[in-house]
Amino acid sequence: MSSIETIYENIKRIQVSSQQMHDYINGLSESDYALLASAFILGRSGWERSYEDSNDFHRFIEEKASEGINVDQKMLDDKFLSMADKNKQFSITHEYEKSDISKANGIYRHNWLSSKTNLITEVEKGIKMLREIQ
Repeated sequence: MSSIETIYENIKRIQVSSQQMHDYINGLSESDYALLASAFILGRSGWERSYEDSNDFHRFIEEKASEGINVDQKMLDDKFLSMADKNKQFSITHEYEKSDISKANGIYRHNWLSSKTNLITEVEKGIKMLREIQ
């Protein structure tokens, strides 16, 4: 089991936005905190799909429609969003989170994670996204 999956299993057992969640998250190493924050952000925001403004995107939609095929998000991502693009998006998010971490009196300066009521659901989505690039 990967580190993020272990953290996820632990947070699922804790009441959201509780003091116990606050303590658990502030007890994570900087690396694990950055990983949790990255999974949360990806889960909340999803993949950046800048391809949706391209001519190729519109052409693909029209071609599939003319063939009677309903295009779904997976088809679009498979066509236009490469593993390299997904890896780059994760890397940028993760590096930013790692670079912005610091603690004061045992509490992360940006202690926003432990107060998120949607922490578990968004991290679960983020983990599914991370599995796509493993």
